[in-house]
Amino acid sequence: MTTKVAQKPRLPVSARYEFEAPLGTGGMGTVYRALDRRTNTLVAIKVLKFKQNENPTLHQRLAREFKAASELEHPNIVQALAFENDGELSYLVYELVEGGTVADRLEKHGCLPEDIAIRIITQIAQALQYAHDHHVIHRDVKPDNIMLLPNGKAKLTDFGLAKDYETDEDLTRQASGLGTPHFMAPEQFADAKNVDARCDIYSLGATLYNFVTGRLPFDAKTALAMLTMKEMCKYRLARSWVPSLSERVDVAIRAALDPDIDKRPATCLEFFKLLTGRRRLRGAEVIKTPAPVGSVVKPDRNRRAAVRYSLRVGSCVTIDPDLHGRLESQERWPLVVRDVSTGGIGVLLARRFEPGTDLEIDLPLNSGSTSKMISARVVRVQSERAGHWIHGCAFASPLNGEQVRALLKYA
Repeated sequence: MTTKVAQKPRLPVSARYEFEAPLGTGGMGTVYRALDRRTNTLVAIKVLKFKQNENPTLHQRLAREFKAASELEHPNIVQALAFENDGELSYLVYELVEGGTVADRLEKHGCLPEDIAIRIITQIAQALQYAHDHHVIHRDVKPDNIMLLPNGKAKLTDFGLAKDYETDEDLTRQASGLGTPHFMAPEQFADAKNVDARCDIYSLGATLYNFVTGRLPFDAKTALAMLTMKEMCKYRLARSWVPSLSERVDVAIRAALDPDIDKRPATCLEFFKLLTGRRRLRGAEVIKTPAPVGSVVKPDRNRRAAVRYSLRVGSCVTIDPDLHGRLESQERWPLVVRDVSTGGIGVLLARRFEPGTDLEIDLPLNSGSTSKMISARVVRVQSERAGHWIHGCAFASPLNGEQVRALLKYA
């Protein structure tokens, strides 16, 4: 009787990287913790299991993953650092994220509390909006591809199936329905090559469903049966599993999982607004800072007006990161308005902007559905929770009473 001894996978030959323990193994290969001797920092390295001559398409896909990820610099996207090949094996070097995936957490602890689920999803929605603005579609959004740091910050990873709007290059000929069946949009089953950003929104909705229920929205033994369920929109509503789930979360999930792509939110920003938008509070909280009787109040340009009204409305901000006023360099970031006064506004963002930064905030100041971009300058920044900061901003031009009343419709 003979016994087989499992052979250790061959590691790439590298003078720069010192490979340590494996962090995880998947269908494409293994991810290792490694030391970058040049920078003396720890990194994560994805090594393909096949040699280049054994599966050239897989090596091309890894190269494209690096191309897509390396062009995206966002606090909620795992940064790709290098793509290397030792002549036989290809490997991709990433920043090391200390923490597991959300899928790991779900497996160990079950479904997530609603507030934590929203906190994670809003960060990933912002990462996807940024990627889409830079002409990249992820096409494989799922809990396994969301890293969760111990402090609660979330990062999107694995752009191996990413599609670049601006190139015709696509490696989907061998399998038209690339993605993970449980989370991918129905149109992706038939033609993954020609999908648009709305497939990521569908996957984001399915991921949120999984977060808050601990279950899959669609589950079947075959991909064809699952596709039929998706096309018929045949799934059990999230609130039927979790009756305490808020209506806005349920509405956002149902909108994202619509099989008709034209009825889904058109952008991740729209999905973000559904998830964090108008929410009727028990009463608009008015925060007042009265001055002592007989005192003289001196204006302070770095302080907001004395009366602030609590709000809860999803919106977005436009920023020129290059500070040159170039249209092509502008970025859009989803935000949640926390409070407003005639002189300024408090907003929650998953990115920290320094005091003095000029922002253009999209606010619903009209009676109709249209909104208006309002200029504001950051005067204070406060860490609110992992990956989120409250920004106190002063308006360039104070709001009038009618504009404040328009905003208070969302109180």
